[in-house]
Amino acid sequence: MKHRTLIVGAAAFLLLLILVLFLIHEGPEGTAPARAKYVIIMLGDGMGAKQTEAAERYFCRPAPFAAWPHAWEATYPAGGGYDPVRAWSESGYILENPTDSAAAATALFTGIRTSNGRICVTADGTKRLTSISEKARRRGMAAGAVTSTEISDATPGAWMAHNDARRNGFAIGDEGLWGEPNATGSVEDSPYYGGGHGPSRPPLDVLIGSGHPRWAHGHSVNWAMRDKLFGESGQTGAFHFSERQDGRKDAGLRLRTLARQPYVTRLAGLFGGFEGVIKSRLADGSGSDPEDPTLADMTRAALDVLGRNPSGFVLLVEGGGIDLACHDGNMGRLLGEVASFHEAVEEVVSWVDDPSNDSTWNNTLVLVLADHESGLLTAGPSVFSDKPLESVDSRTLALEKAVAGTELRASWEDGDRNDRIDSGEKVYWAWNTTGHSNSLVPLYARGPGEEWLPLLGAGQDPVRGAYMQNTEVFGLIETVLGEPARPARAR
Repeated sequence: MKHRTLIVGAAAFLLLLILVLFLIHEGPEGTAPARAKYVIIMLGDGMGAKQTEAAERYFCRPAPFAAWPHAWEATYPAGGGYDPVRAWSESGYILENPTDSAAAATALFTGIRTSNGRICVTADGTKRLTSISEKARRRGMAAGAVTSTEISDATPGAWMAHNDARRNGFAIGDEGLWGEPNATGSVEDSPYYGGGHGPSRPPLDVLIGSGHPRWAHGHSVNWAMRDKLFGESGQTGAFHFSERQDGRKDAGLRLRTLARQPYVTRLAGLFGGFEGVIKSRLADGSGSDPEDPTLADMTRAALDVLGRNPSGFVLLVEGGGIDLACHDGNMGRLLGEVASFHEAVEEVVSWVDDPSNDSTWNNTLVLVLADHESGLLTAGPSVFSDKPLESVDSRTLALEKAVAGTELRASWEDGDRNDRIDSGEKVYWAWNTTGHSNSLVPLYARGPGEEWLPLLGAGQDPVRGAYMQNTEVFGLIETVLGEPARPARAR
């Protein structure tokens, strides 16, 4: 009898699995999957739920995607995991073995988990993986990436290249721009040309971001890359090139004007200051540098150029400064970066709504998501993230400072001015790490496939409810682009 019960139970489970796979492939109620001509991924690096909550409180308005269908995603790297019970019962658990941006972006864009530091290759570094961007380019679609951080940083790197290590920025950038990881040099010139896994052709059509070597120095972009872009600009099949120019306060206008020219089908932009990234704005809107374009400027330029491809496009837009603000535990900088990201989302929404192009919400999928959470922002030290933040305004921003004896910052009423959070002192928010956390992060979707989010739940969280694996984002995009469905559960 017991044996028969086990057989019946196994059969029922198999039927349920078949039904779920059918629904993912066919859509709700067995309908054929809607096809997307355009897929736009808006990625806030490190932007967890509390980062969005803080911005909504400070600016007194909802995020531009707040009303969209949404889900939760787990973000751990290969060899890691997420235990929903421990996540809400052990305050330190959520900081164990978090993903970095390279592994997280690889999981999102290929459907396969990898080790931290790897760029679109397997965890052991032996095999290259195929990304959504690569698949789209092979089908004749255009592909582009826009970021407020270096163009060869981890997130755009996994979108366009394959490498053993995220630090090999020269090889990663060369592969994205010219399809060859050693287009401008070799490991004999610099170790940062190493780690490649062969060519990726065709290369990107648009790549705009920071890391200009006149200001930044490191392993992201060098003069050989910049000079090749400058020398080839406008040649048949090459990029048209725009860059930061010392003393020119019209970077955004120059970039957008170039992108509007009908003969421009490939566009590269290289900007950024001494930090390597485009200078952060602050909560009050100050702090940005007009020698650099805004994230919204770069996004609009990419849309104008990519939209000329009659076969459609895939585009990655990364708000990379959000992550840096969280690492610093700087709420003022975070709020400014999130505001810049929201403006880029609004630029995308405006483009989809524009009747002068053929994009509509029936053929365009826009995803707003994060690769991971940074800083473990909560309502107080060792407080779980389900508790709402207290007031986030100009007064509480002025209260934020370092907590004595730690590397962390918080905003609180320090009555005795001892720089310690004492019993009875009101806390408005606190940063609980200078690194990343394994918190579930939200994903929002609008367009073809948005109705499938409830079907992608891989587990049940006692606070967030159903959650999916970040690897399943790849399967969702693959399906709306017309690829065979390949759900990726806990890979």
